[in-house]
Amino acid sequence: MASSLCGILTPRSVAVIGASQAPGKVGATVLDNLVKCRFAGPIYPVSLHCNSVQGLKAYRSVADLPGPVDLAIVCTPAGTVPGLVRQCGEAGASGMIILAAGFREIGQHGRDLEDSIRSEAGKFKSLRIVGPNCLGVIVPGSRLNASFASTFPPPGRVAFISQSGALCTAVLDWASERALGFSHFVSVGNSLDVGMADLLDYLADDPATDAVILYIESIETARPFMSAAKACARRKPIIAYKAGRFAESAHAAASHTGAMAGVDSVYEAVFERAGIVRVFGVGDLFECAQLLAKGPTLQGERLAVLTNAGGPGVMACDALLERRGTLAHLSESSVQQLDQFLPPSWPRENPVDVLGDATPERFTRALQIVGEDSQVDAILAILTPQMMTDPTGTAHGLVGVARHCRKPILASWMGGPMVREGIEILNNAGVPTAATPNEAVSAFMNLVRYAHNMKLLYETPREVPMALETDRHRLREQLGQLFETDRDVLNEIEAKAFLKAYGIPVAEVREGHTADEVARLARST
Repeated sequence: MASSLCGILTPRSVAVIGASQAPGKVGATVLDNLVKCRFAGPIYPVSLHCNSVQGLKAYRSVADLPGPVDLAIVCTPAGTVPGLVRQCGEAGASGMIILAAGFREIGQHGRDLEDSIRSEAGKFKSLRIVGPNCLGVIVPGSRLNASFASTFPPPGRVAFISQSGALCTAVLDWASERALGFSHFVSVGNSLDVGMADLLDYLADDPATDAVILYIESIETARPFMSAAKACARRKPIIAYKAGRFAESAHAAASHTGAMAGVDSVYEAVFERAGIVRVFGVGDLFECAQLLAKGPTLQGERLAVLTNAGGPGVMACDALLERRGTLAHLSESSVQQLDQFLPPSWPRENPVDVLGDATPERFTRALQIVGEDSQVDAILAILTPQMMTDPTGTAHGLVGVARHCRKPILASWMGGPMVREGIEILNNAGVPTAATPNEAVSAFMNLVRYAHNMKLLYETPREVPMALETDRHRLREQLGQLFETDRDVLNEIEAKAFLKAYGIPVAEVREGHTADEVARLARST
């Protein structure tokens, strides 16, 4: 249940087990983060060696704490964790974050440790655990930095959940440069207990979250994940980056978290059916999340391009068609209206080139007409800073149109210092921006895929008969020999024989062992 995560995501008190004074120690960094970020509730350092840590009274064990604790952050080595889980459960803690590595990702000894933790945690029904092998949890709106990250982001409307702690630190640094904020920032690590499904259930009802970003290496509990993702995606967009797309990178992901990465095409199908938008770059994660969380929902796939420079307009069209997007055809009514004030040399088609001497008024009026065209579903507005161009004034005009337009408008103000103020105006008004037409088109195609996935999400799957009329005894006799070998994989002929026995149509296969035999079989078909 989502409410069971409150001890982790909205704790009233926090204990740091393994709190330290030594610079560079995880226990020192975590405690320092909680204090510096001004967490509002009591902070209890737990240390076997100190009476006080960083100016706070320290306690020898969780049992010695003066009051109840919601969240315990474990900063001690892996071998100590099972006993600490028992202590925290007995003290009534409802949440734990285990930061240490050295669990299933290192082999059998680590798996045994995880089993011990599960055994201890199972004795306390209200205790939930994030980790192990994770960076921690950050909730900027609550001033909670229960992690050893060096960066504390501002509050925002996007939640980030990652199976990689190291990636989290890079993303925090990347987002800091761009002043991007988060509602929640969670590193789940090995997901011994709390996984992505639990967090999606929580975030679906969270009023502070407009969109969710996932960094996925593997999904081990497919059914809960699908159920949670579908429920969440109906209410707010989910954007995912799936690592381990290829055999070599999948092996690297497995060695990192101890979880095997599945076939990429399976994940592609899962994401599509669950309503998740998949992207292939870290930057795309945030651009897509902000785009989907802002503005009107896309109702179709037809994109109109409006520009004050022909070249970038053509670039946008090339990028769109290369991605198999749909270029809108302007209605005759729109062309006639544009004819009344655009210079005679405008091309009278999409892309709409308002020419290099366009004033903010000309640009804005053309944008408004295109936005009202019933044959247009979204608009990409491109501006280059030419001699007569007013990037700032045109940005103000675009914002005015966007406020009343029921279709998504994306903007690409191309350039550097001359367009910087205009970009800032657009961003502050919630208009999605991109540095280049290509990036803008990529963002638009994410919108298209999201709209497509949402349609699939609401489709009723075709009925499949649950009762299969099969003679199981006969099938065992017929197929038993297939399973009497030491091989893990069936060859093509064996696999098709298996499927055919269960009534699944397959292409007919005939086996030949010599060239003459193959030729004879070929002639007989």
